[in-house]
Amino acid sequence: MKLATPERVDRRQWLIRLGVFGQADEMLEQSLKRAEERLLGCAAPQGIYRVLELGDIKLSGSAIKKHLAGCRELAVMGVTIGAAVDHLIRQSQIRDMAEAVLLDCGASVLVEQICDAFEAQIREETEGYLTGRYSPGYGDLPIETQDALVRILDGPRKIGLTVNQSHIMIPRKSVTAILGIADHPVSGYLATCEECKLRDTCELRKEGKNCAGL
Repeated sequence: MKLATPERVDRRQWLIRLGVFGQADEMLEQSLKRAEERLLGCAAPQGIYRVLELGDIKLSGSAIKKHLAGCRELAVMGVTIGAAVDHLIRQSQIRDMAEAVLLDCGASVLVEQICDAFEAQIREETEGYLTGRYSPGYGDLPIETQDALVRILDGPRKIGLTVNQSHIMIPRKSVTAILGIADHPVSGYLATCEECKLRDTCELRKEGKNCAGL
């Protein structure tokens, strides 16, 4: 289904992804405005979700099992902002790498904003209590799980979402995620650094931080 495009790209999150903490100076702000206009002009958000029984999909890793503890079902969701955004970023990489970085970071923030709105819609349409999103590649949930989620969602036919041989989604600015569904309030589970497959290359860990912002 088609999803709404936000009126703005979240400035705070955009700046954080660029490594800027605080307000942007006038020159950067003007660059962000130009990049924002281009991103919002070509973004074509689409999303799909399915509610499944826990046994309908095999999920590897201890962290996802903790995340779904106490849940009776799960919702699998997929969101993409479209191939035109990928093309825009590639074109910028040829002529202006600085602009390409702005676009790439902005597109990542934009797809998360759209995921937040779609998740809120799923919560409204689903009976029960839901955990937060948990995506392949996070914690010890293998990135290969991406293939199964896209297949279950019928991603290629429904929203033009595919997975390549390296288990990377195409279009690149796309997200798949799992949300647990329970009959009682559930908080889900935040994987520890020890459980995460990216712990040896994680930039946050090198800075003494983690995914919880601590």
